[in-house]
Amino acid sequence: MILTRKIALGMAGVVAAGVLGTAGVAAATSSDSPPAPSASVAPSSSAAPQADHRKAKRAKRPLIGRAMHGEWVVKGKDGKPVTLETIRGTVTAVGSASVTVKAEDGFTATFTTNSDTKVRGGGADSVGDVKIGATAAVVGVKSGNATIARTLLVRK
Repeated sequence: MILTRKIALGMAGVVAAGVLGTAGVAAATSSDSPPAPSASVAPSSSAAPQADHRKAKRAKRPLIGRAMHGEWVVKGKDGKPVTLETIRGTVTAVGSASVTVKAEDGFTATFTTNSDTKVRGGGADSVGDVKIGATAAVVGVKSGNATIARTLLVRK
């Protein structure tokens, strides 16, 4: 259970960094981005850097909610690499041993489920309670050609 929490926390940090980094690259390379200001005068107040930091932090929050799917590698508890995969979208299939989710961009991922898969939210207590058409997010660990779902978050 502790490993699952560590994976979830690690995943959240990596997702946040990846989403923010990707969004930053996209904004920097986008042709319709507003031009950068040519010159600015820094305020003389000592509270200005703190206010700027808070404003930047607020601006980044919505980016996390826009992530659709991803894959990344983290260092496992034993020091070996662990590949994590995640997707957020609509549940298109639910079986006794799997769940399939389709992201807004059309990407589809199927995760193997087992007794260790945690199901949270949406009134679902188990994978069998998840309904097709529900909005969900899945986090899984890649193992060979399969991805084993660790957590399935269902939205009401």
